Amino acid sequence: MRCLINACRQSRCLASTSFRPGGGKVLNLQDLTSGLGIRALSSTSVRKSYINSEKVIGFKGQPTSFTYTERDAILYALGVGFKVGQADYLKFLFEGNKDFSVLPTYGVIPSMLSTFQMVVMEDNVPGIKTYLPKILHGEQYLEVYRPLLPSATLISTPTLVDVLDKKSGAVLIIDVDTHDENNELVAYNQVSYFEVDAGNFGGRKTSDKIIKSTVAIPSRPPDFVTEDKTTIDQAALYRLSGDNNPLHIDPDFAAEGGLQTPILHGLCTFGFAARHVLQHYAGNDVTKFKAIKVRFTKPVIPGQTVGTKMWKEGNRIHFQCQVAETGDTVISHSYIDLKME
Repeated sequence: MRCLINACRQSRCLASTSFRPGGGKVLNLQDLTSGLGIRALSSTSVRKSYINSEKVIGFKGQPTSFTYTERDAILYALGVGFKVGQADYLKFLFEGNKDFSVLPTYGVIPSMLSTFQMVVMEDNVPGIKTYLPKILHGEQYLEVYRPLLPSATLISTPTLVDVLDKKSGAVLIIDVDTHDENNELVAYNQVSYFEVDAGNFGGRKTSDKIIKSTVAIPSRPPDFVTEDKTTIDQAALYRLSGDNNPLHIDPDFAAEGGLQTPILHGLCTFGFAARHVLQHYAGNDVTKFKAIKVRFTKPVIPGQTVGTKMWKEGNRIHFQCQVAETGDTVISHSYIDLKME
């Protein structure tokens, strides 16, 4: 799903300032949403985009701290559709289970905080000004280097590695390295944002900084298909994991972005799909998860049914998601790599 990234009107602090590799200040969510100037947008906001690729490429943002507990991991699992009665549900919904695990896609949550400073903060990145209602979530890559612990403090550092001129808009490519408090690399994310009408700034059209490209699905029928119906409260639940964008809960705010109704977070649909693959091809064993690459194409409306088609080719599981009620493809050209057995 191409999800609009907008400034938050209000946020709860889900992270704490505690550590930065090499010393110095670490930003937390409260810093980003209050102390450093994120503003609520309104229909009267008038801003123009500006991009100077020579200044912006290679800009490294400040580290951001994210602390979570078993409760947060469970809340995330519920947010991406885990339900009591599903296979291995106690493993992800009960902290007292001997095999309690954190879904590997939770690794996108701490990195998302760090990308906020690249796309929603006033005057934070030299050489770029963005107009938030026109920013879309295009692609997401996540690689985890070890299973996520039940609770931890993680530090994420973003780097804006490239900006592409697509004429109809600009593509911002951001790398995020996430370390633990011992400075060991836990996860890597690469996110691509597309800003509509921000093109024609004289930049290049292609990039050698894209770590993993999307891949077309196989031409044969899928090897396995499953589906889950989201609830009308799905976005309201998922946003409690840290994405407080009013676009996903407030009809008036969604209308300001040109939408008829609040939409589901793209990374929520991402989580549904990853859960489907992990259950069928990895037996819900989080140690077998290596990486996921996704392209968002259309939004899901809370209450709709997300179907995932899967194709196995070696240790790579290709997948595509569609809304059962409309037939719309919402995630395409996507895959999960499992670890070699």
